[in-house]
Amino acid sequence: MIALAVAGLVSAPAFAQSNVTVYGVADAAVGFGGHGDNDFSGIVSGVLSGSRIGFKGTEDLGNGLKAVFTVEQGFDIGNGNEHIAGKQFSRQAFVGLGGSFGTVSLGRQYAPGYFFNYDAVLGALVSPQSILSSNGGLTITPNSAARWDNSVAYTGSFSGLTARAIYSMNAVETDPNPNDDDAYGLSLDYANGPLSVGGVYQVVQNNAEDQQEWGIGAGYDFGVVKLTGSYQAFDGLGFVKGAEGDLWQVGLIVPVGAAGNVHLAYGEYDRDDLNNRGAESWTVAYTHALSKRTTAYVGYNSTENESGTNGFGLVAGSTGDLGDDSDLFVVGLRHTF
Repeated sequence: MIALAVAGLVSAPAFAQSNVTVYGVADAAVGFGGHGDNDFSGIVSGVLSGSRIGFKGTEDLGNGLKAVFTVEQGFDIGNGNEHIAGKQFSRQAFVGLGGSFGTVSLGRQYAPGYFFNYDAVLGALVSPQSILSSNGGLTITPNSAARWDNSVAYTGSFSGLTARAIYSMNAVETDPNPNDDDAYGLSLDYANGPLSVGGVYQVVQNNAEDQQEWGIGAGYDFGVVKLTGSYQAFDGLGFVKGAEGDLWQVGLIVPVGAAGNVHLAYGEYDRDDLNNRGAESWTVAYTHALSKRTTAYVGYNSTENESGTNGFGLVAGSTGDLGDDSDLFVVGLRHTF
C-alpha cells in the first residue's frame, strides 16, 4: 500500500502535464447496392468519417515551444477489424515540435493531398471525388493513399493561409527498388470569410517512372448555398509512362433549417494511355446534426464505368462486369467523442 501511494504521488504530476486526449469516431450505416451481377446489403463503416480511436497530446516546453504527438487507429465498426491489417496505428502515428513557426513532425502522416477538400460531400465515402481518386490510384485523395510512412512533415497557418509540406522516405513498402521510392508534396490553402481556394502538388518516385499529380480547388459560401469544385491532373499513373489524365468535380451544399444540409456532387475521371479508363460519379445526400457530436445521414451514389472499365464504385464488381454501373444507398449515424 505504501509503495502504491508513493507511485501515485510520483506519477500524478507527470500525467497532468502530458495533457493526453482520447478521441474517436464511430460511424456506421445500413447499405444496399450493387455492381453488375454483384449485389450488396450490410453494414458500411465510416461513411461520413472513417471510424477510429486515437490518442493525442501536447507538452509546453517553454518559450512558445511545445511537444506534440498523435497515434490513431482506424477500424471497421461492422466487424471490429483493423483498418489496415498488421498496422496498429494505421491512420496516423507521429511526434513533433510546434510553435509560432508551425509544426514539424515525424512518422506516418497525412500528405497534403489528404486535406484537398473542396468537395460538397466533404470527402465522405460516398463522395464522387473520394470514389474516383481512390479507385483511380491517385494520392491526392481523402483515403489511405495519402497516408505516408517514414515521413517528415510541416504545417503552418498564418492569417488564413495554411502551408503543408511532406517528404517521405520509402513511401512504397512493396517497391522492389527501395532506393527510388521516396515521395514529396506541397500545398497552400487560403480561407477568408466565405471564400476558400487552394492548390496541391505531389510526387511518388519510382525507378521506372514517377507518378506526378497536382490539383486546384475553390469554394464560396453564398449563405443560401455553398458552391465547391476542384480539378486534378496526373502523369505516370501507377509508374507507367504516358499514363496521364484528369479528375474534376463540382457540387453544392444547401442548408435546410438550423441543423440540416443537402449535398449534391458530380465528378468525372479520365485516363489516357493504352489502357484507357473512365468513370462518372454523382451523389445526393442529406446530413442532420442531432447534436454537436452526433449526425444522422442518408445518401445515394451512382458510379458509371465506361466500356472496358471495371472497379470504380463503392460495391466490388466481378471480372465480367466491365463497363457496368455501381450504386449504393446508405442510412447511418456518426458519433464523435
